[in-house]
Amino acid sequence: MCDVGRDVNLKNAHPVESMKRQQYLQHRLQTLSALRDAVAAMRSLSAHHYRRVRQTLPAARKYRTEMDTIIAEIGLHQPLHIGAPLGLLVIASDLGLCGDYNSRLSRLAVSEAKRHRVQTIFSVGHRARAALKKYVSVPIRKYDAPASIEGLSQLLLGLAQDVLESYTASRISGLQVVSAAFEGVGHFSPHSVRVLPIEPIAATSPLRRSPYTESSKLTSSAVREFLYITLYEILLDAIAAEHGMRLLAAESALEWLDSSTTTTSRRLANARSEASTQELLDIVAGGRRRLQH
Repeated sequence: MCDVGRDVNLKNAHPVESMKRQQYLQHRLQTLSALRDAVAAMRSLSAHHYRRVRQTLPAARKYRTEMDTIIAEIGLHQPLHIGAPLGLLVIASDLGLCGDYNSRLSRLAVSEAKRHRVQTIFSVGHRARAALKKYVSVPIRKYDAPASIEGLSQLLLGLAQDVLESYTASRISGLQVVSAAFEGVGHFSPHSVRVLPIEPIAATSPLRRSPYTESSKLTSSAVREFLYITLYEILLDAIAAEHGMRLLAAESALEWLDSSTTTTSRRLANARSEASTQELLDIVAGGRRRLQH
């Protein structure tokens, strides 16, 4: 029987059943309160990480622009390894409560993996791996998804090295990245972008090489730094989108919890009122029976 129906029948309910009903409603209120505290804490944490990421993005984009200038000035051009399959990097999350964030990224990742016939997948965050394993039968290299800026450097040191090793050894012909493009709190679009090989950038001044280091070492350092800052910027954008979605989901959850708490409190008050009325009626009826005898 639904809660409303049970509340209506309280006048005729047995005192024991009425007490159980009140205990149930009290327990529900305690549970809702605990859930609200947890969701509110998650909302506050996501808001903190979201602000920090948004503050960091301008500096990362400026550094990326400087790297573009360096790439252009040294005339860097990477070869396309003909015959080697494309590598795919999928950036999802390890945490939930972020709406359809991971499912939308998973769908695009599966589509891109099939379209490019990839043979190597670099997967950041485990939330997209189930879909990848189900629809794509290729090796998956796994990495934990950073929930904050502090975890980015440790992730990128290993990820960038693995990607460069695979590219240098011609195991992949390039790298396609599927991630979230931030479009505002609660809004993002899954997108796919090619990161390797590095597209030639037209120089605005004559090409020049450093007289203090070998050309090959300069190129290697430039490629490594370019890949690092490019992935760093992509991950920052993805983290901002993830926490933006989590903020929206947390707000919706809090609204539902507040509504449920108000409804449950009203039902508990009604249950107590009905129980008191029934108790008073029982006392009056008992008094009448004693007077009759």
